[in-house]
Amino acid sequence: MTGLELLNSWMQDNGITEEALDETGRTCSFVYNSNLPVTVEAPAYCDDLFIIIELCEIGRGEIRRKRLETAMKLNAYGLETRGGILGWDSIAERIILSYRLTAESSTPDLLSNIVSNLLDVSELVLPDLAMEKEKAEQEELVSNYDHIFKQVQP
Repeated sequence: MTGLELLNSWMQDNGITEEALDETGRTCSFVYNSNLPVTVEAPAYCDDLFIIIELCEIGRGEIRRKRLETAMKLNAYGLETRGGILGWDSIAERIILSYRLTAESSTPDLLSNIVSNLLDVSELVLPDLAMEKEKAEQEELVSNYDHIFKQVQP
């Protein structure tokens, strides 16, 4: 089975309509649980499928460093990512969870299981990567930066 055949079979088995495909018919995109953009791509140059889940923006400054550091720590324990790789999409400035699947030895059911596992992982690691407390602290510091250097009136 080619990557494109696997993609189309998987979409049909899961009730995903043709509207989720891009103009080339090789990339299926949808949003899971209203916060996780998912892309399953069957490129023309190989028979592998690429599953990509966008987790969060990379951020700036200290948050960027901490998010990348956390992502790399999570990658160090392959069990936490269930074989997926947390990486940095430099174009979209986002942290992603990606997985490469060989289409030749795969089935639509296997692809469904892998996508489900990766979505579970995404929901588990997202709070670690969101760093809401650190992000709020950095935003407060940036918003009060001008006030730091204001002259004090006696």
